[in-house]
Amino acid sequence: MPGVTHECIMLLLKLTSAEWAAWVQAIGSVVAIFAAAYIARHQSRLQHRSALDLHMTELRTARVDMAKTLSVLAANASKVMQHIAGQLNDRESVYRAAEGFIHCDLGELRRIDTYLNGIPIHSVPYSLVTITMTLGSTVRQFKEKVETTLRLHRQMNESMFDDFFRSTDEMNASIEATCCDIEAAVKSLNT
Repeated sequence: MPGVTHECIMLLLKLTSAEWAAWVQAIGSVVAIFAAAYIARHQSRLQHRSALDLHMTELRTARVDMAKTLSVLAANASKVMQHIAGQLNDRESVYRAAEGFIHCDLGELRRIDTYLNGIPIHSVPYSLVTITMTLGSTVRQFKEKVETTLRLHRQMNESMFDDFFRSTDEMNASIEATCCDIEAAVKSLNT
């Protein structure tokens, strides 16, 4: 082996300046190719990471926006339900609303019910899935209870009316608790 190393050194010493330039250029070209490949791979990783970070930020923003929208829907549903319960707070007001003598805002409650039913549950942050289902169920039950009472008011006895008033009070309390749960979930998503 020592002879091979010595022969290599002797060969290199015999090279002309043009041959040296060609060798330096060849070695430089190989180094440049490896450097370009390394830089391209590094930039690709950075771009991939940036795209992934941007995607994650967009997902987080979409979840927070969905939670905020749900919060607004819950607050609006609560206001409408309280308003309707206030309009139908005794037997006489139920009769008057059923007969068309006073207005009852069921149209707004129906719209909110439609909006809640239109929320794709898979787009809701997992921490809000149960709350979203509870909210939708409460609004739907309230709407059905009021519609049934207005439709059957003439056949209802005292205990049925008592059940109606008790149920609407309970549903209003339930939706208030749901609103608080949603607000807490929105705050946790923002952190």
